[in-house]
Amino acid sequence: MTPEEQKFYAEKLEWMRTAVPSDGTLELSAGRKLDLFLACAQGKPQAATKYLVLVLPGGGYEFCSYREENIVGRFFARAGFDALVIDYPVRLYEEAVPGKGVGLEVMHVVGSVIKELRTRPELGFSEHKIVLCGFSAGGHLAATMATRYDSEELSDLGSGTLLRPDGVILSYPVISSDPKLAHAVTFGCFTGSADPQDWVRYSCERNVTADTPPMFIWHTATDEGVAVGNSLVMAQALWQHGCPCELHIFARGPHGGSLAREEVEPGFSVVDDYLAQWFDQAITFVRTFVH
Repeated sequence: MTPEEQKFYAEKLEWMRTAVPSDGTLELSAGRKLDLFLACAQGKPQAATKYLVLVLPGGGYEFCSYREENIVGRFFARAGFDALVIDYPVRLYEEAVPGKGVGLEVMHVVGSVIKELRTRPELGFSEHKIVLCGFSAGGHLAATMATRYDSEELSDLGSGTLLRPDGVILSYPVISSDPKLAHAVTFGCFTGSADPQDWVRYSCERNVTADTPPMFIWHTATDEGVAVGNSLVMAQALWQHGCPCELHIFARGPHGGSLAREEVEPGFSVVDDYLAQWFDQAITFVRTFVH
Protein backbone atom coordinates (compact mmCIF):
# COMPACT_ATOMS: atom_id res chain seq x y z
CA MET A 1 0.00 0.00 0.00
CA THR A 2 1.28 3.45 -0.88
CA PRO A 3 1.09 6.48 1.41
CA GLU A 4 -1.43 7.93 -1.05
CA GLU A 5 -3.67 4.89 -0.68
CA GLN A 6 -3.35 5.08 3.09
CA LYS A 7 -4.42 8.74 2.93
CA PHE A 8 -7.40 7.78 0.77
CA TYR A 9 -8.62 5.24 3.33
CA ALA A 10 -8.09 7.70 6.18
CA GLU A 11 -10.29 10.23 4.37
CA LYS A 12 -12.94 7.60 3.66
CA LEU A 13 -12.88 6.66 7.34
CA GLU A 14 -13.74 10.22 8.26
CA TRP A 15 -16.53 10.14 5.69
CA MET A 16 -17.97 6.99 7.25
CA ARG A 17 -17.99 8.55 10.70
CA THR A 18 -20.01 11.44 9.33
CA ALA A 19 -22.32 9.28 7.24
CA VAL A 20 -22.95 6.82 10.10
CA PRO A 21 -22.52 8.78 13.33
CA SER A 22 -22.22 6.89 16.57
CA ASP A 23 -24.73 7.09 19.40
CA GLY A 24 -22.02 8.39 21.70
CA THR A 25 -18.42 8.05 22.76
CA LEU A 26 -16.99 5.79 25.44
CA GLU A 27 -14.04 7.46 27.15
CA LEU A 28 -11.40 5.13 28.52
CA SER A 29 -8.03 5.69 30.16
CA ALA A 30 -5.01 7.06 28.31
CA GLY A 31 -7.34 9.38 26.44
CA ARG A 32 -8.81 6.60 24.32
CA LYS A 33 -12.27 7.32 22.92
CA LEU A 34 -14.36 4.70 21.13
CA ASP A 35 -17.44 5.17 18.98
CA LEU A 36 -20.38 3.57 20.78
CA PHE A 37 -23.52 2.13 19.19
CA LEU A 38 -26.39 1.35 21.54
CA ALA A 39 -29.21 -1.11 21.04
CA CYS A 40 -31.53 1.11 23.07
CA ALA A 41 -30.95 3.94 20.59
CA GLN A 42 -32.40 1.64 17.94
CA GLY A 43 -35.53 1.02 19.99
CA LYS A 44 -34.40 -2.34 21.33
CA PRO A 45 -35.46 -3.27 24.88
CA GLN A 46 -32.81 -3.04 27.58
CA ALA A 47 -32.96 -6.81 28.14
CA ALA A 48 -31.60 -7.28 24.61
CA THR A 49 -28.35 -5.47 25.40
CA LYS A 50 -26.72 -8.49 26.96
CA TYR A 51 -23.88 -8.44 24.46
CA LEU A 52 -21.19 -5.88 23.65
CA VAL A 53 -19.47 -6.37 20.28
CA LEU A 54 -15.98 -4.96 19.73
CA VAL A 55 -15.67 -4.35 15.98
CA LEU A 56 -12.15 -4.84 14.58
CA PRO A 57 -11.92 -3.73 10.93
CA GLY A 58 -9.57 -5.23 8.37
CA GLY A 59 -6.83 -3.61 6.32
CA GLY A 60 -3.76 -5.84 6.64
CA TYR A 61 -2.65 -3.84 9.71
CA GLU A 62 -1.78 -1.09 7.20
CA PHE A 63 -5.08 0.76 7.58
CA CYS A 64 -8.54 0.31 9.11
CA SER A 65 -11.20 -0.35 6.48
CA TYR A 66 -14.05 2.15 6.65
CA ARG A 67 -16.36 -0.50 5.16
CA GLU A 68 -15.98 -2.57 8.33
CA GLU A 69 -16.34 0.12 10.97
CA ASN A 70 -19.31 2.29 11.97
CA ILE A 71 -21.79 0.69 9.60
CA VAL A 72 -21.08 -2.67 11.22
CA GLY A 73 -21.54 -1.20 14.69
CA ARG A 74 -24.87 0.27 13.60
CA PHE A 75 -26.10 -3.10 12.32
CA PHE A 76 -25.21 -4.82 15.59
CA ALA A 77 -27.15 -2.17 17.50
CA ARG A 78 -30.15 -2.76 15.24
CA ALA A 79 -29.88 -6.45 16.11
CA GLY A 80 -30.02 -5.69 19.84
CA PHE A 81 -26.28 -5.81 20.58
CA ASP A 82 -24.33 -2.81 21.87
CA ALA A 83 -21.13 -2.23 19.91
CA LEU A 84 -17.81 -0.40 20.06
CA VAL A 85 -15.53 0.25 17.08
CA ILE A 86 -11.81 -0.06 17.77
CA ASP A 87 -9.37 1.75 15.48
CA TYR A 88 -6.19 -0.06 16.45
CA PRO A 89 -2.64 1.06 15.52
CA VAL A 90 -1.56 0.40 11.92
CA ARG A 91 1.68 0.76 9.98
CA LEU A 92 2.67 0.52 6.33
CA TYR A 93 4.41 -2.75 5.48
CA GLU A 94 7.60 -0.97 4.41
CA GLU A 95 7.75 0.78 7.78
CA ALA A 96 6.78 -2.25 9.87
CA VAL A 97 8.93 -5.04 8.49
CA PRO A 98 12.30 -3.66 9.70
CA GLY A 99 11.45 -5.02 13.16
CA LYS A 100 8.68 -2.51 13.89
CA GLY A 101 5.57 -4.63 13.75
CA VAL A 102 2.39 -3.43 15.45
CA GLY A 103 1.44 -6.79 16.95
CA LEU A 104 2.16 -6.23 20.62
CA GLU A 105 0.69 -2.74 20.48
CA VAL A 106 -2.59 -3.82 18.91
CA MET A 107 -2.92 -6.73 21.34
CA HIS A 108 -2.48 -4.33 24.24
CA VAL A 109 -5.02 -1.89 22.82
CA VAL A 110 -7.72 -4.57 22.61
CA GLY A 111 -6.67 -6.16 25.90
CA SER A 112 -6.81 -2.82 27.69
CA VAL A 113 -10.30 -2.14 26.35
CA ILE A 114 -11.56 -5.53 27.52
CA LYS A 115 -9.97 -5.05 30.94
CA GLU A 116 -11.56 -1.64 31.47
CA LEU A 117 -14.97 -2.82 30.33
CA ARG A 118 -14.86 -5.61 32.91
CA THR A 119 -13.25 -3.79 35.83
CA ARG A 120 -14.96 -0.39 35.65
CA PRO A 121 -18.68 -0.88 36.42
CA GLU A 122 -19.29 2.84 35.96
CA LEU A 123 -18.82 2.36 32.20
CA GLY A 124 -22.00 0.27 32.21
CA PHE A 125 -20.75 -2.88 30.49
CA SER A 126 -19.15 -4.99 33.22
CA GLU A 127 -21.99 -7.53 33.08
CA HIS A 128 -22.12 -7.74 29.28
CA LYS A 129 -20.76 -10.66 27.30
CA ILE A 130 -17.89 -9.36 25.17
CA VAL A 131 -17.81 -10.56 21.56
CA LEU A 132 -15.00 -9.71 19.15
CA CYS A 133 -16.02 -9.26 15.51
CA GLY A 134 -12.98 -9.13 13.24
CA PHE A 135 -12.66 -8.77 9.48
CA SER A 136 -9.61 -10.00 7.53
CA ALA A 137 -6.58 -8.71 9.52
CA GLY A 138 -9.05 -7.68 12.22
CA GLY A 139 -10.08 -11.33 12.20
CA HIS A 140 -6.47 -12.26 12.89
CA LEU A 141 -6.45 -9.82 15.78
CA ALA A 142 -9.71 -11.22 17.16
CA ALA A 143 -8.49 -14.81 16.84
CA THR A 144 -5.15 -13.87 18.42
CA MET A 145 -6.88 -12.33 21.43
CA ALA A 146 -9.13 -15.40 21.71
CA THR A 147 -6.17 -17.79 21.73
CA ARG A 148 -3.45 -15.75 23.46
CA TYR A 149 -5.48 -13.81 26.07
CA ASP A 150 -3.40 -15.40 28.85
CA SER A 151 -0.05 -15.16 27.07
CA GLU A 152 3.11 -13.53 28.34
CA GLU A 153 2.61 -10.65 25.89
CA LEU A 154 -0.45 -9.54 27.89
CA SER A 155 0.61 -10.57 31.39
CA ASP A 156 1.00 -6.95 32.48
CA LEU A 157 -2.73 -6.39 31.95
CA GLY A 158 -3.96 -9.25 34.09
CA SER A 159 -3.98 -12.98 34.44
CA GLY A 160 -6.33 -15.87 33.93
CA THR A 161 -9.50 -15.21 32.00
CA LEU A 162 -9.81 -11.45 32.56
CA LEU A 163 -8.97 -10.71 28.93
CA ARG A 164 -10.72 -13.72 27.41
CA PRO A 165 -13.52 -12.70 25.05
CA ASP A 166 -16.80 -14.55 25.57
CA GLY A 167 -17.31 -15.14 21.86
CA VAL A 168 -15.80 -14.34 18.47
CA ILE A 169 -17.12 -13.63 14.97
CA LEU A 170 -14.54 -14.00 12.20
CA SER A 171 -15.21 -12.62 8.73
CA TYR A 172 -12.80 -13.86 6.02
CA PRO A 173 -10.01 -13.90 8.62
CA VAL A 174 -6.26 -14.11 8.25
CA ILE A 175 -5.34 -17.07 10.47
CA SER A 176 -2.45 -19.27 9.40
CA SER A 177 1.28 -18.84 8.84
CA ASP A 178 1.30 -21.90 6.58
CA PRO A 179 3.09 -20.78 3.37
CA LYS A 180 0.15 -22.03 1.30
CA LEU A 181 -2.31 -19.87 3.25
CA ALA A 182 -0.44 -16.98 4.85
CA HIS A 183 -1.26 -13.37 4.00
CA ALA A 184 2.24 -11.90 3.95
CA VAL A 185 1.31 -8.24 4.46
CA THR A 186 -0.79 -8.98 7.53
CA PHE A 187 1.82 -11.17 9.18
CA GLY A 188 4.64 -8.82 8.17
CA CYS A 189 2.95 -5.76 9.64
CA PHE A 190 1.98 -7.67 12.79
CA THR A 191 5.39 -9.22 13.51
CA GLY A 192 7.73 -6.76 11.81
CA SER A 193 9.33 -9.63 9.92
CA ALA A 194 9.19 -11.03 6.40
CA ASP A 195 10.46 -14.41 7.64
CA PRO A 196 7.60 -16.95 7.86
CA GLN A 197 9.37 -18.63 10.76
CA ASP A 198 8.67 -15.52 12.82
CA TRP A 199 4.97 -15.75 12.02
CA VAL A 200 4.38 -19.22 13.46
CA ARG A 201 3.93 -17.92 17.02
CA TYR A 202 0.88 -15.96 15.85
CA SER A 203 -0.59 -18.63 13.60
CA CYS A 204 -3.93 -18.75 15.40
CA GLU A 205 -4.95 -22.33 14.63
CA ARG A 206 -1.81 -23.51 16.45
CA ASN A 207 -2.84 -21.73 19.65
CA VAL A 208 -6.36 -23.12 20.08
CA THR A 209 -7.07 -24.87 23.39
CA ALA A 210 -10.15 -26.36 25.01
CA ASP A 211 -10.70 -22.95 26.64
CA THR A 212 -10.85 -20.99 23.38
CA PRO A 213 -14.21 -19.17 23.22
CA PRO A 214 -17.02 -20.07 20.78
CA MET A 215 -16.47 -18.85 17.22
CA PHE A 216 -18.63 -18.12 14.23
CA ILE A 217 -16.55 -18.06 11.03
CA TRP A 218 -17.49 -17.19 7.47
CA HIS A 219 -15.53 -16.94 4.23
CA THR A 220 -16.09 -17.29 0.49
CA ALA A 221 -14.60 -20.09 -1.59
CA THR A 222 -13.54 -17.60 -4.27
CA ASP A 223 -11.75 -15.16 -1.95
CA GLU A 224 -8.59 -14.07 -3.79
CA GLY A 225 -7.34 -11.81 -1.01
CA VAL A 226 -7.20 -14.24 1.92
CA ALA A 227 -7.31 -17.96 1.12
CA VAL A 228 -10.42 -19.74 2.37
CA GLY A 229 -8.14 -22.37 3.89
CA ASN A 230 -7.49 -19.93 6.75
CA SER A 231 -11.04 -20.40 7.99
CA LEU A 232 -10.96 -24.13 7.36
CA VAL A 233 -7.89 -24.76 9.51
CA MET A 234 -9.23 -22.58 12.32
CA ALA A 235 -12.55 -24.38 12.40
CA GLN A 236 -10.79 -27.75 12.31
CA ALA A 237 -8.63 -26.79 15.31
CA LEU A 238 -11.66 -25.60 17.27
CA TRP A 239 -13.61 -28.78 16.58
CA GLN A 240 -10.63 -30.93 17.53
CA HIS A 241 -10.51 -29.20 20.91
CA GLY A 242 -14.25 -29.45 21.50
CA CYS A 243 -14.91 -25.72 21.13
CA PRO A 244 -18.25 -24.55 19.71
CA CYS A 245 -17.65 -23.38 16.16
CA GLU A 246 -19.92 -22.70 13.21
CA LEU A 247 -18.31 -22.38 9.77
CA HIS A 248 -20.00 -21.00 6.65
CA ILE A 249 -18.20 -21.18 3.31
CA PHE A 250 -20.17 -19.31 0.66
CA ALA A 251 -19.68 -20.54 -2.90
CA ARG A 252 -19.04 -17.09 -4.36
CA GLY A 253 -17.90 -13.64 -3.34
CA PRO A 254 -14.75 -11.48 -3.28
CA HIS A 255 -12.63 -10.52 -0.32
CA GLY A 256 -13.86 -7.63 1.79
CA GLY A 257 -17.61 -8.20 1.46
CA SER A 258 -18.36 -6.59 4.83
CA LEU A 259 -22.15 -6.71 5.35
CA ALA A 260 -22.77 -7.32 1.61
CA ARG A 261 -25.52 -4.68 1.77
CA GLU A 262 -25.99 -1.40 -0.03
CA GLU A 263 -25.86 0.47 3.28
CA VAL A 264 -22.10 -0.09 3.43
CA GLU A 265 -21.50 2.78 1.00
CA PRO A 266 -23.01 4.27 -2.15
CA GLY A 267 -22.29 2.01 -5.10
CA PHE A 268 -20.79 -0.75 -2.94
CA SER A 269 -19.65 -3.50 -5.31
CA VAL A 270 -20.54 -6.39 -3.01
CA VAL A 271 -24.30 -6.11 -2.55
CA ASP A 272 -25.45 -9.70 -2.37
CA ASP A 273 -28.41 -11.05 -0.42
CA TYR A 274 -26.76 -14.47 -0.57
CA LEU A 275 -23.66 -13.30 1.31
CA ALA A 276 -25.59 -10.95 3.58
CA GLN A 277 -27.06 -13.99 5.35
CA TRP A 278 -23.89 -14.29 7.41
CA PHE A 279 -24.90 -11.47 9.74
CA ASP A 280 -28.18 -12.95 10.96
CA GLN A 281 -26.52 -16.37 11.21
CA ALA A 282 -23.81 -14.89 13.40
CA ILE A 283 -26.39 -13.21 15.66
CA THR A 284 -28.18 -16.54 16.11
CA PHE A 285 -24.89 -18.30 16.89
CA VAL A 286 -23.92 -15.78 19.55
CA ARG A 287 -27.33 -15.92 21.23
CA THR A 288 -27.12 -19.73 21.23
CA PHE A 289 -23.54 -20.36 22.36
CA VAL A 290 -22.30 -17.26 24.21
CA HIS A 291 -23.74 -17.24 27.72
